[in-house]
Amino acid sequence: MDRADVLSGAAFKAVLRAALVFVLVLAAMTVFSIRLIDKAMTEQVRARVVEMERSISGISDDQTPSNIAELVAQVTRGSAGQTLAYAVFDASGLRLAGNTSIRPEHGTWVEVPYTLELPAHLGDDATERVFLMHAVTINGMTLVVGRSTEHIVAAKREALRGFALTGFVVVLATLGIGYALSSRSQRALEDMEAVLDRVSRGETTARIAAAGGNDQIDRIARRMNEHLDQLDALFQQTRRTSASVAHDLRRPLARATIGMERALARAEAGEDASTEIGKALADLSHLQSVIASILRIARIESGDVAEMQPLDLRDVLDEVAETFVPVAEDAGQRLVYGRADGPLSVMGDAEMLAQLVVNLVQNAITHAGAGATITLAGRDVPEGIEIAVSDTGQGIPAEMRAKVLEPFFQADAARTGEGSGLGLPLVKAIADRHGGTLSLEDAAPGLRVRAVLPRLTAS
Repeated sequence: MDRADVLSGAAFKAVLRAALVFVLVLAAMTVFSIRLIDKAMTEQVRARVVEMERSISGISDDQTPSNIAELVAQVTRGSAGQTLAYAVFDASGLRLAGNTSIRPEHGTWVEVPYTLELPAHLGDDATERVFLMHAVTINGMTLVVGRSTEHIVAAKREALRGFALTGFVVVLATLGIGYALSSRSQRALEDMEAVLDRVSRGETTARIAAAGGNDQIDRIARRMNEHLDQLDALFQQTRRTSASVAHDLRRPLARATIGMERALARAEAGEDASTEIGKALADLSHLQSVIASILRIARIESGDVAEMQPLDLRDVLDEVAETFVPVAEDAGQRLVYGRADGPLSVMGDAEMLAQLVVNLVQNAITHAGAGATITLAGRDVPEGIEIAVSDTGQGIPAEMRAKVLEPFFQADAARTGEGSGLGLPLVKAIADRHGGTLSLEDAAPGLRVRAVLPRLTAS
């Protein structure tokens, strides 16, 4: 399996896009979260600074400036002096005590980097830190209190690291899943390609192995197998049709050849050859009829027909009934025509529809036998416009009804009959071309053939 094919697969690309979207969303969330952390923790520092100011203010309400300076000096000499900024300035701006020289304006907040001035006993720490400082006035003096914001920076750094680690793990896992899914899809596609290659080489029974899932590829595989089944059935039907065509055309052609040879022999002998020539012409006429039917079915199935026009099917049925009533009587049968009371409006080709009705009636007359009653009717049914031809003959067994719609199929396995096996296939082709359906049913007794065409609705 080519890794480039996997990486270019739809599944991996989809996961990659999802990962990119996730990274963008995570980046936005990171910025938003860090701002929230900074804002919340800065408010906490400010609250702590104000609390320290109030503590010193409460202690120094009744104190002299020197006592306040001493109080600040005591705080800065303690351990708190390593992380907290304290200073007190007199009215002239002179620092009286403290570990910072920063003197903001009264009531203002400043955030500045600064290195605290530590006494000798606390060591020499030259680390520069960022302090959030605030100044208030107490007894004419300026008190400055500040607190380091290093813990805020550390918290934001940890949050950023956590988001980055989460994003890395999630993206890595997502891409891994995408690669696995794309690999699975690529294997399935390669299997499909291999099967199609086998089919193209003539192995029409090759099928895609069922994975048993229900994702898109599994559904496509099942649909492809269904189409391959249909293709195989068409191949098999084509083979049978080819063999049938060869068989059915060979017999009249052979008879015509023999007849012409006999006619030639009689003519050379000075005898009358008209009988032999007539038989040969009849065989050639039958041969021409079969070929014309094959070409007509091919044209209809390919859509190479005239443009459909609105028409009343009763006109077609009237003409066919008028033509075949005497034909049925000559065959010792009776044709009954049930004319519809209202219009049977369809969109179709009058010539093709006439051929459909003629084939159904002719087929019934040919196979129903002497004494049979044949019924031709057209009517408006819920499914559409129905053309029905039924007879009281022997009918067709249920297991053979689908087969008689195949070209050249004949119930006579020896194929000794005179029929070509193209009558009903031509009817089916015409019905399909008009968007209709064709069904064969038991008439009890006999056979009923129903062609239902779409009804022409008023626009």
